[in-house]
Amino acid sequence: MSDCSEISLMLGAFDDGELEPHEMQEVAFHLARCETCTALLAEYGAIGRELRSIVSPPPLEGFTAAVMERIDRLPVPLTVRTRRFLDRISDRISAGMALGAGVALAAMLTVIVATPYARRMLTPATPAEPLTKIEKANPPVEQAAEEAVGPAMVSDSHAIISRIEPGTSSVAVWSEPQTDTTVIWLRDEP
Repeated sequence: MSDCSEISLMLGAFDDGELEPHEMQEVAFHLARCETCTALLAEYGAIGRELRSIVSPPPLEGFTAAVMERIDRLPVPLTVRTRRFLDRISDRISAGMALGAGVALAAMLTVIVATPYARRMLTPATPAEPLTKIEKANPPVEQAAEEAVGPAMVSDSHAIISRIEPGTSSVAVWSEPQTDTTVIWLRDEP
């Protein structure tokens, strides 16, 4: 257990709450048993109250602004200024790269989506030759097509030649004017 000489040295800090938890407990335990130290603690408290009543607190109006102004006037080290400058440049480059990547992605998607439509618009439309002109220009093909699928199917614009009958010509040509498609069929030789 501590004696009064040790405890009296800690009474001021005890009153202000500045002791470690185990020291606070030790002083409180001692004060519970010692009237001399309790009276001394009361005197410290009275002195503190008297001093606080005598001294008026300084006016703090504008104190924060004055401190901040003084901090702003302090010179900033070169290394800090350089780091701040490089950080700003890095932020701008990062933002620029992100924006550039977004623009590039949008451009690629536009090209992928718009290319088929652009080709269709830029390619001059060639008038499709009617099936009758092809038939007149290539009489053996006309006969082969009629023999393969019949005359009604050849004149129909939706006709599809699926096979050529044996004993006919080895080549058949069919043209679709609406989609500008030409199909050439070759017969498999057995």
